[in-house]
Amino acid sequence: MVTPDVCMCRPIRGRPASDHGSAGLIPLIGGLGVAAATVVAGALVAGSLVHSRAEAAADMVALAAAGRILTDPDPCGVAARVADDNDVVLSRCDVAGVSVTVTVAADLPPVLRPAAGGRQAHASARAELVPDPDVISPP
Repeated sequence: MVTPDVCMCRPIRGRPASDHGSAGLIPLIGGLGVAAATVVAGALVAGSLVHSRAEAAADMVALAAAGRILTDPDPCGVAARVADDNDVVLSRCDVAGVSVTVTVAADLPPVLRPAAGGRQAHASARAELVPDPDVISPP
């Protein structure tokens, strides 16, 4: 009678006669792959959210500044206050006639900074004051 812990098999081309337990590595490697993919996907989603927040804040900052072009001597000051209220930094503000172009920066999470090559996500927006047709009649 053969005991269960002794294998009477011959090795096949240099492989050991017993390879019990090697199948347990397959789920382990698969689990590590799923965990790595989850971390990468989470980082991409976080970066996308920060960039979307920066774009929305840039739109809001530009609209706020454009809305004050005729009434405030410093529309870029208004833009800076609105940017600060939205947790972004106003990097640039240009006023040309009734048009305002702004660039804002939002801080990236520390885990994304090495992959993104910087500490901030940048977004630009342009807004223009459009006359109200009810207030200004055409010539």
